[in-house]
Amino acid sequence: MKIAELQDKTKQKLWIEYKEKNNQQAKEELMFRFIPLVKYVANRVAINLPDKFEFEDLENYGIIGLIDAIERFDHRRGMKFSTYAISRIRGSIIDQLRKLDWVPTTVRRKAKRVSEINSKLANKLGRFPTDEEIREELDLNYDEYSELMSEINIPQTTSLDSFINSRQVDGVTLIEIIADEDVETPEQSFKYDEIKRVLGETIEKLKPQEQKVITLYYYEGLNLTEIGEVLEVTTARISQLHTKAIYRLRGYLSRKKDELLG
Repeated sequence: MKIAELQDKTKQKLWIEYKEKNNQQAKEELMFRFIPLVKYVANRVAINLPDKFEFEDLENYGIIGLIDAIERFDHRRGMKFSTYAISRIRGSIIDQLRKLDWVPTTVRRKAKRVSEINSKLANKLGRFPTDEEIREELDLNYDEYSELMSEINIPQTTSLDSFINSRQVDGVTLIEIIADEDVETPEQSFKYDEIKRVLGETIEKLKPQEQKVITLYYYEGLNLTEIGEVLEVTTARISQLHTKAIYRLRGYLSRKKDELLG
């Protein structure tokens, strides 16, 4: 038997012990085995944070999300736990950061303004607005616009995870829907397939480089530095492409979101 298969069987046994027999030792073992997920998510969040934040603090915030994920996870559905847990770990970190209120009001206001303009232009044009159209609406030159994109690159507003997890369908987040093939009813299946279709089609409308960044970051699990190495550009450039892509997606998807999730 391959090592990976053996590990999967061991984890499944632990889930049964914890969920069906309330074995707390099994729960602790699951915690230990999935701690690397917390480190992985904390690393991704840390990229967009000032140096004053300690990585250990982010890990502690993430562990709260891991515990919640372990307690809520239904091992019988056939979904990968890592897929289920990552969004909750990240959400826990972001929630704690939001409570600290570390983002200046002026930056938050600018981020909201950019988001509103992207939504407004997407509604008006029926497509993603270009950088030039956004800059014109903001009355900024190229350098000012680039500086703004760097300034508003904060976890609360530049995450596809946080955006699609901000609404739920039957208590299941969208990131889970994308990965979950085992839906319970034909109605759920139709709605979930529609959500997947719209999200996929929307990502395909991005510029080629932005599309690559989103795909490598959210689907392949690479961090911004690794993506920079793949695309042979600086991490700063990847960060800017990611920020622009997320604001375009948020603006465009906001038109479809209530229709799909209502």
